[in-house]
Amino acid sequence: MSLNPLHSVSGCLVFLFIGHGSFAQDNLQDLYYEGEYKLAIETCSDLLMKGDTSLSTYYLKALSEARLGNIGASIKTLEQALHFYKDEPGISRMLAGQYFEAADYVRSRELYAELVLYDSTDIASWLKLAEIAALNQQYGMAREALNRVLEIDSVNLSSILMMGDILEKQNLRGSLEYFERAYRIYPSNQKAAYSLANLYIQAQKADEALPICRHMLEIDSASIKFRKLTGYAYYKSGNPHQAVRYFKYAADAGDSTVLTFKFMGISQYMTVDFPGAIESLRVATKKDSMDSEIHFFLGSSLANTKNKSGAMAHLTRSLELMQPDPEVVARIYSEQGNIKRLTGEYEEAYSLYSQAWIADSTNPLSLYFMASILDNSLHRSREALVDYQHFIDQLEKQPETGNRNRQIPTIRSIVEDRIISLKEELFFLDQK
Repeated sequence: MSLNPLHSVSGCLVFLFIGHGSFAQDNLQDLYYEGEYKLAIETCSDLLMKGDTSLSTYYLKALSEARLGNIGASIKTLEQALHFYKDEPGISRMLAGQYFEAADYVRSRELYAELVLYDSTDIASWLKLAEIAALNQQYGMAREALNRVLEIDSVNLSSILMMGDILEKQNLRGSLEYFERAYRIYPSNQKAAYSLANLYIQAQKADEALPICRHMLEIDSASIKFRKLTGYAYYKSGNPHQAVRYFKYAADAGDSTVLTFKFMGISQYMTVDFPGAIESLRVATKKDSMDSEIHFFLGSSLANTKNKSGAMAHLTRSLELMQPDPEVVARIYSEQGNIKRLTGEYEEAYSLYSQAWIADSTNPLSLYFMASILDNSLHRSREALVDYQHFIDQLEKQPETGNRNRQIPTIRSIVEDRIISLKEELFFLDQK
């Protein structure tokens, strides 16, 4: 028997053993290499019906069936072959691969386990055992199999990437180190680059992700996923202008995901491009109407146009959808209060600022707006005086508040002067 070149079918490597001097076998090889898979299957079937039990006949029939996507038939052929060739690892390997393709992970694992017992340095089988374990969420077993691979080959890229994925899924330490290692070994590998850059962004290290993204775009400037990731890295690093640029690149290339339009819209809002933000965020709301952040920034963008009612609707929807973070809720009420104040609906504005104060009593700026409306818009001086004084009292209780907003010291000075003026005005009114 002579050994023919390796063939790769369904992710597993198999050997074809072809007998010398056999016209039928040579003809079968020709049919297979010429892509005449149906005719090869028919010829193999005829040979097997006539009592031919040669290994190459079973192989060629199974290979041809696999090429046509008929996994069930390929498995049946290989099981028949295994009956005659129990000690032939090539049969077990291909059958294990076909079981894996058919999602029969139990039988696939059994055969791969036998293969590593037969040869403990069989990296391909260890990797498949790790993959099966990971699919079954048996991450400890997967890590054990991958460690065996790395003992044999410390720079095996597949095992390093898979280990990084598993550690990330389990929220365990070490995933970043594995992706860094994979990127050092093969810096043009998209999986390694994307995973590493993404982890840098999650770790608040977006600046470290940017060189990786730019490197990958130098290799493939049309890559939508790296255009998008670059935009997100710029967004996270506080550079909204560049973020808009790369998100637009992704959208122009055909990307229509909610992430792209959401963060492009938010970045446009940050660059004061309200028309652009409204356009992008409206697309995002159509794709995900349950995202409170999209509604918030769309409402905030609309607040800078004449469409105040639309702004109110989206801000209200944002409140309905969001988790009750007091500071953010207060900000939304305050934004809505600003809208009502600008449209001259002072009572509604006062009520919204009051709700902002109730939501977040650590920020007394809402009290100032309430007092200002009473004083300057509704001309209810006595009530304004009460709210102004309430504002000053809260500043005394919360001296650190001045660090949260640089305007607070100036506003405090204005309020203190206004309190004096109001008291004088009210004194003279009472004397009349």
